Amino acid sequence: MFGVGVLAMGLFGCSSGSPFLPEQVINNALERAKEPASYYLEAEMRTVEGGKETERILLKEWVSEEGQRRTETQYADGSGKSIAVHDGAKLISYQPETNQAFLIENAELSELNQMSPKHQVEQLLNMIRDTHEITGGGEEKIAGREAYRLNAKAKDKDSLIGDQELWIDKENWMVLKMVSASGDVRSEMVLTKVDLNPAIPAETFVLELPEHVQIVDLEEMNRTTEVTLAEAAENIGAAFLYFPESGGLSISRIELAELAGELKRKEVNFDYQKDGLPSFTMTVFPSPEDSGEDIGRLPGEEAVTVRGQEGTYMEMGDFRSLVWQENGLNYSIVFVDPNLTLEQFTALADSMALYTGE
Repeated sequence: MFGVGVLAMGLFGCSSGSPFLPEQVINNALERAKEPASYYLEAEMRTVEGGKETERILLKEWVSEEGQRRTETQYADGSGKSIAVHDGAKLISYQPETNQAFLIENAELSELNQMSPKHQVEQLLNMIRDTHEITGGGEEKIAGREAYRLNAKAKDKDSLIGDQELWIDKENWMVLKMVSASGDVRSEMVLTKVDLNPAIPAETFVLELPEHVQIVDLEEMNRTTEVTLAEAAENIGAAFLYFPESGGLSISRIELAELAGELKRKEVNFDYQKDGLPSFTMTVFPSPEDSGEDIGRLPGEEAVTVRGQEGTYMEMGDFRSLVWQENGLNYSIVFVDPNLTLEQFTALADSMALYTGE
């Protein structure tokens, strides 16, 4: 790992006149980092609010060379145990206390739960590279492993992602410790044991469920089907606003999502294109009964006005969204075209038409 060490020296030892930015050095080091083939780890995760610990979770994880994974979590008092096993084909998450198991057999969905340590660091850095000032904080030892420390301070006090501290393994860029702070809430995750050469029995990645466990297929819980405008109105149960196809703007797909669980609602998603290229998506659903309660804004959200209605706009890295309520319906916009500005969209929103299904 000589290359990683040399590059990291550039990160932590550069003077203010160095031609290298911390992010550039980190990205170069990540390209050379060696992924651990298999590992076993133990970790503690704790949340502190107002100086008082409100939650402590213990975690154990086994990962095989073939990419199989078993993760066990529980609260410090032994309650709330959860076991998740990905055997290479499907992911099962089992909660003994609720006697439920959740199943994902979709390869793309299950892969979202299987990010490598390197990819986790890359994803986090991509999220904060424009919103935080990233600096080096020296070297420390965590769980017996040598680690680089990175400090990421939010440029805006209202940033959705607050200040971050990362301790990253010098050899393989596994996150050994992470501290996040936003307001008076502080979250901490620290590895207490790391074994990069474990002997893992094959049965570790086999989850035998008790006979009477309720198995829930997550794909069946949230089913989606393509629908027409008329079918969209029928399922929403009310006339709704939409963007008529004109001036190069067109609807490429309308999809009905039937959400189960706590949400238990129907929502319609519209994919819009401009001159044949993806522009934005719009989701419409009936406003929840408690949506009138003032729950405040999340960090990073700003108040805006859309069609004379109060709304919120959020920008986090490449992700941008706009939400407002009008006549008992929620409208949620996700910007796809990076060149589409908030000002352009709010002007376009004034041309929305009411679709009654007739």
